[in-house]
Amino acid sequence: MSQTHDHQMVTEGEYYHHDNTRDTNHDMLEEYSEKQSPPKKRPLYKNKKYMIFCGVSTVIIVIVAVVLALYVIFPKIAQSLLNQSNINVNAADITFTKPDALASQVYGKRDGDDLNTTFYMNMESSLTNTGPFSAKIVFENPVNVYYNDTLLGDIYFYNESHIAAGHGSINAVTPFVIKDTAAFAAFTKTMLAVDEFKWTLKGKLSITALTRTAHVDLNKEITLNGMNGFPDVRINSFQLPGDAPSGGILMELGTILNSPSPIGVQLGTIVMAVGYDGVNLGTVTAEGVNLKKGDNNITLKGTLVPQSDNASLAKVSTLFSNYVSGGVSNTSAVGISCSPDGVNPITWLSDGFKTVNLNVALTAGAPLKIINGVSMGYLDLKFDANAPYAPVINAPSVSAAYKLPFGFSLNVTALSQNITLAINTTGAQTDSFAVISTPSTPSVTDQAAGLITFPMNNAALNGITGKEATYNAYTYALTASSNYTFMVAGVAQTNAMTPIGAISLTNISFDVPTTLVGLSFLNSSATVINSIDVTGGTSEALQLAISVSMENPSDFSISTGDVSFNMGASGSELGVVTLANLTLARGSNTVAATSTFDPNASDVGKNILSTFVMGQENSLDISGFANSTDIASLAGALGAITLQSTLPGLTTAIVQGASMSILSDSIASGTVAVKVTIADPFTAGLSVTKVVSAATFNGMPLGNIDQDISSNPIVVAGKSTAQSGDLSMTMNFEPAAIALLMRELSVAAGLDTRPLDALFGLGGFHVDGQESVDADSSLFTNFNISEYTLKAMTALKVDLSLTSGITIGQYSTDLTFSQAGVAVAADNSVLQLIPLVGQPIVQQIVDGAVLSFDSVILSSPTNSGFDVQMKGGIANTGPMDATISFPSPLTVYWQGRKLGTVTMANIEAKADVGASFDVAGKFSVTDGTAMGDFAAYMINADSFEWEIITSDVSVNALGYSFGSIALDKFVTLAGAQGFKDDVTITSFDLPANDPAGGISLSAQTVIKNPSQVGFNLSGASFENFFEGVDLGPLASDGAAVFPPRGTSNILMKGRLVTQTSAEGIAALTKVFGNYLSGQSSSLTVKGVSGSGPQGEVNWLDAAFKALTIENVILPGPTSNLTLISSISMEDMQIDFTKEAWAPPTGSNNVKAQIQNPFGFPLGVTQLNMKVAATYGGQTVATLDVPDNSATTDASGMVTTHFSDVPFEVQNQQLFSGFVALLTLSPSVTFGLEGTSNAIAETAVGSLTLPNIAFNVDTTLAGFADFNGVATIQQLKVTGGTADYILVDLVAQMTNPSNITITLGTINFNVVLNDKNAVIGKVYLNDLTITPGTQSYSIEMHLGEGATDQAAVSSILSSYLTNQAVPLTIVGSDTSTDIDPLKTGLKQVALASTMQGIQANLVTNVVADVDPMTGITATAAITIHNPLDTPFSIVSVKATTNTTLVCRGFNTDGQVIKVGDIDFTPDSPATVGAGETATFQGWPITNVDVLSAYTLLLDPYIKVSLYQTVTTQVNGAYNTGEMSYFEDNVPLTLLLGGTVPVPFPNMAYADYTCQCGPENVVAETDFTNQTTSNATTTTILPSVSVTLTSVASTTTDSSVPTTSDTPATTTDSVTEPTPIIEDPEPTTTEAPQPTTTDETSNTTTNAP
Repeated sequence: MSQTHDHQMVTEGEYYHHDNTRDTNHDMLEEYSEKQSPPKKRPLYKNKKYMIFCGVSTVIIVIVAVVLALYVIFPKIAQSLLNQSNINVNAADITFTKPDALASQVYGKRDGDDLNTTFYMNMESSLTNTGPFSAKIVFENPVNVYYNDTLLGDIYFYNESHIAAGHGSINAVTPFVIKDTAAFAAFTKTMLAVDEFKWTLKGKLSITALTRTAHVDLNKEITLNGMNGFPDVRINSFQLPGDAPSGGILMELGTILNSPSPIGVQLGTIVMAVGYDGVNLGTVTAEGVNLKKGDNNITLKGTLVPQSDNASLAKVSTLFSNYVSGGVSNTSAVGISCSPDGVNPITWLSDGFKTVNLNVALTAGAPLKIINGVSMGYLDLKFDANAPYAPVINAPSVSAAYKLPFGFSLNVTALSQNITLAINTTGAQTDSFAVISTPSTPSVTDQAAGLITFPMNNAALNGITGKEATYNAYTYALTASSNYTFMVAGVAQTNAMTPIGAISLTNISFDVPTTLVGLSFLNSSATVINSIDVTGGTSEALQLAISVSMENPSDFSISTGDVSFNMGASGSELGVVTLANLTLARGSNTVAATSTFDPNASDVGKNILSTFVMGQENSLDISGFANSTDIASLAGALGAITLQSTLPGLTTAIVQGASMSILSDSIASGTVAVKVTIADPFTAGLSVTKVVSAATFNGMPLGNIDQDISSNPIVVAGKSTAQSGDLSMTMNFEPAAIALLMRELSVAAGLDTRPLDALFGLGGFHVDGQESVDADSSLFTNFNISEYTLKAMTALKVDLSLTSGITIGQYSTDLTFSQAGVAVAADNSVLQLIPLVGQPIVQQIVDGAVLSFDSVILSSPTNSGFDVQMKGGIANTGPMDATISFPSPLTVYWQGRKLGTVTMANIEAKADVGASFDVAGKFSVTDGTAMGDFAAYMINADSFEWEIITSDVSVNALGYSFGSIALDKFVTLAGAQGFKDDVTITSFDLPANDPAGGISLSAQTVIKNPSQVGFNLSGASFENFFEGVDLGPLASDGAAVFPPRGTSNILMKGRLVTQTSAEGIAALTKVFGNYLSGQSSSLTVKGVSGSGPQGEVNWLDAAFKALTIENVILPGPTSNLTLISSISMEDMQIDFTKEAWAPPTGSNNVKAQIQNPFGFPLGVTQLNMKVAATYGGQTVATLDVPDNSATTDASGMVTTHFSDVPFEVQNQQLFSGFVALLTLSPSVTFGLEGTSNAIAETAVGSLTLPNIAFNVDTTLAGFADFNGVATIQQLKVTGGTADYILVDLVAQMTNPSNITITLGTINFNVVLNDKNAVIGKVYLNDLTITPGTQSYSIEMHLGEGATDQAAVSSILSSYLTNQAVPLTIVGSDTSTDIDPLKTGLKQVALASTMQGIQANLVTNVVADVDPMTGITATAAITIHNPLDTPFSIVSVKATTNTTLVCRGFNTDGQVIKVGDIDFTPDSPATVGAGETATFQGWPITNVDVLSAYTLLLDPYIKVSLYQTVTTQVNGAYNTGEMSYFEDNVPLTLLLGGTVPVPFPNMAYADYTCQCGPENVVAETDFTNQTTSNATTTTILPSVSVTLTSVASTTTDSSVPTTSDTPATTTDSVTEPTPIIEDPEPTTTEAPQPTTTDETSNTTTNAP
């Protein structure tokens, strides 16, 4: 295809030298036009002749001047203007990919461009100083480009340009053909290095202005900016993302390269060497580089190579250190190679690129924050009062958290640093207070964790002079805080191992917070007093020795010297605790301390002493004060410590034992006699002067003592015991207390308590620990209650509460304490207690009974109550039969709330068995809210507990009825457990849209009730949810029966409601998607209401509303679904010109039949598809159809469309065969397999149906070989070349399919059926075949590839003589360049017929008979060309006959031979397209004299021509010999150049002659002549004769015929046409005749 190139010159701006140019032009005009005036002889007004002469001379001079200006001066003006003009190149982009604009241009070898010698340049230039004229400029290609007088190469300007008003522009896409590669390579180096350079353009161009065109020489120097070595190069990113697999470090440089030159270059892939300070760092590569003017963003990727010598490593260390510290490093990048296509270098470009040397400043702009955290780890602090602000610090494992801006591996092996410590003051302000300096120390690096670990040994934490207050604040914060954060800042130096070698990083600044776990004022855990001893006493206080455990929670150990604390409790000061030479290691510490203690100083002190003796713990406050330490830096911190500690109780009992006797009057007086034994646990001795005591046993009061014994004190030596005299104790003789005492003593003594328990049960007792024992008579056989009681008393141990006056050393105080478990010895006097025990027997039996329910069934519920059926039992009713009755209803409680009352029938109990019952009752609800809460709990809980209470139980046993017995029982029953995993949907249906909106839903459910409570309801309703979205209601279809611990089948009905939210649509979409993919969905079912016979019940509704059943499975289909049962494409569009093996494909009418598994309407509105087209079980190609709109009819037929989707071929051979089948067959059946995602409109909303699988067969109507016919509708012969005649056809073809196929340009062979020979080719350019019968423009190359030249000539003859010629249009191996189409198109065979035309090539013949001989003549032949291209007659052989009918001479049917022509013109006789030309001087021989004279009687006749001609079409294609016949050709006979005068009265119809053609064989001779001597002329313009011609057919048997002889034609009779317009002769002075050769004359004469 041809391509239009726009190299337009655009005029713009102003012409800067307009005035000068005008003057220059004026001078030039004067130079060429002015004449020196002749000497003035006399005034003009005095010489009339001279005035006339001067006027004429002036006119002549002006004419000459104008002619000189236009024809002589203008070229010089044009050259001058070109020389003074300027060309400024604004942009010139060099590429190595041939632009489309140059596809059809010829400038070099036809077999393609050598990119080492040819590149392409898109050049934008402006022209200035071009002069005042508007002009058109056309360059005469090529234009030579010189640099320093050396020819670099040629450029081409294909389009004209324009200038006006002194300026214009040249925008050109041009190849640059290099003529000297070495010179161009040298120039390239210069261009890259200098700031400007000059090109000289040499050549020729034409300038057209003022209707004149001047051809001028181009020799123009233009100046362009060079790249100046790229002085402006910046790095905007520097990344080292990781280790290089082959060694070194991966490197990425984001580079901004500014090019000052307007010349852009397609560099493609470039490789550069990067260096610093003479060290080769490695090579980097960038791809797809297109250098342009201005900033160019280039990403260079490569590897920092390992360095082996110390000097290089030192420089690399400097480079890294500078970058880390924010400094600047001047790096270099030197060009190595460039490959515009990424693979193949261009020699001259690479040579130039190797000279590129970029100097680039590498900097991070600011210091990098590499160290982002410091952890001191565990450390030891040792304070000294002599150097309070310089404690020694040891930290074995300091760690620094770091983060490099790079990703390569790095191992820091050593580190030194200077650290300044500071605390935060306000906001971001800090206050420095101390410094630490550490020498280079080995370190360990964990790069994955981003940690460097190193030790700090014997470093001094030196305070900064003047910052003591800040130092104190720091120690205070460490002491007070659990986690204390402070700032550490400084500079670090490191030695590190990297993939490129060992480097040093210096000036790594940091300023980060760090945190130490502080002492938390030693309160992170309790300070424990391990032991305490009383060592003596003074009059002021007791002396104590204490062992203390203290926890140091911090990250550091601390040594502080002597420290003292105040000891107190509950706000009272008790004494002072001293810790000598204190050192607190991390963790637990045990410290010896001494203390004074004055309990008399406060009630708190007395209480601590008492509770201590009782073995109880006490809380003590240990707090610092101003003088807790002598170390100044710690005074504030230690003085603020406040500790909570626990004083452990005494572990040795003060009272060792006792004895008791029941006196004879004890029951009456309430007192007994007691003795006690005392122990002293301390080092110091003590004496007891007073006893005040209360005794209990297992918490129950036993007796009291209150007695002053100062006159006879109990004296106990240190670490020894002593017994008292008799002490009087009052005792509690309450029966219950005695019963409890006996039961507890029996247990403590290890006795069999069943007899006692049975007695207590029968006696109405219920004491702690009493067991329910059947009172079987066997239990009391040989049972002795006295022995049992005495044995029980041996286990008597009492708890004492004492207040005793004691004295230790010189210190006296009252000691109040309690002591448990003091053994009391008893004698037989205790048997006096047995008669006190008695209790109502029946109450105990009832209390010991156990009530339970197996099931409870609720039915006929109302708001006020329900019927209930209770089934259960009562156990432990005693060793006797009994009737238990309930005169009053039982009251039922749940969680302390009264639910209501229930009636209950009598229960018959059996001895040692109990009773079972199954009784009915009426439950009256007294609190509907409580009942609703209970029902909700019961439905959702695993179990629940009822409390059943009454005070009116009647028990009839042993012939006695015991009434008013109280009953209070708790009963536990299983709950419904929220029906978790107990609801199963066995099947469901969505039969139709619901009248209430949405879609009707029915579900068959199986519900298991795990509860012991059953429900017989009139109905139950629920709400279904999926992933939090309410899908709609569902209710029982009739009664809802939930038997206790049973299963029920319930039909549920409801609907899916319409969803309006995105979440709702998504939820329904997922449910439907699960079902369609054969999967189930997990629903959440929430209760709504329950109803009884009278409708909904409020408390049931509340219960149902609390019910949420998770994981209710909505089942998938029982068998695989086939949602899409068929797919058909009612039409198709496919374009093979874009991508042969992935042609863009579309269809405006795709139909898919949807089989809805439910009954509700489902309308698909949008879908996409992933489709595999298969044939014979193999995948042919795939389509990935994106989302497109769709419609769905009532039958479920979905109609959609798609366009421009690649038909990705998977099997090329199979696809070619498939396309061939489509081309040749009426239809093709193939498979469609894949998945679809659809959006469907339903009553519940627009749903997405995902991953709908399909596998169907479909049929596509094929082209059926276009029905095997191509009908030619229009034919024009429009041109020709040496190889063929160009014929433009319009042909009609039928595409019976619904496929629109774009084939590009295809061709077929044309076969002449008669000859079975190829006569040419037809080309269908840019062909798109649409469905149905269409007309197509076709280009026929008649003769191209012809296998029989005679056949070509034959069809030309047939065409010009109006014959119908059968043809066949057939495919071939070269019918298309598109591979998938080749198999099909080469098998195409289309029948066609070419209908000829009645050409009537010869429109008139004028024959001039020589009157002297009568047998020779010359002819003027007028030929009309009916074609749309010129043709030329090279030679002709013809015989002319006519049949004469002249009624006046009786010559009807007479055959008259006019003569023969056998003539080859000196040059071919050419007739233009659609034109008529007359050729004169063609000799006629063999003229029959008699015939000629006969015809002279009727000189205006029509003849038949039989000829063989040799022609050329369009001056190029030689047709060879071609037979041609034409009838009724007008013939005018002249005699000696004049028309013979007809006989009188024969000028009109009375003497009309009719002539017809005869059969004559024509012979043709062909020669290669190119010059025509034809001249169109008018024959005899002043002579007119009216004749009527009648055509007839004759046969000359003497003329041989052949099968190629065209058929005889018959013309219809025409009306008489007057051809004599003026009978009177007209004389005109004629010019002398012009003769071009002796046989070609054109003459116009008067008769």
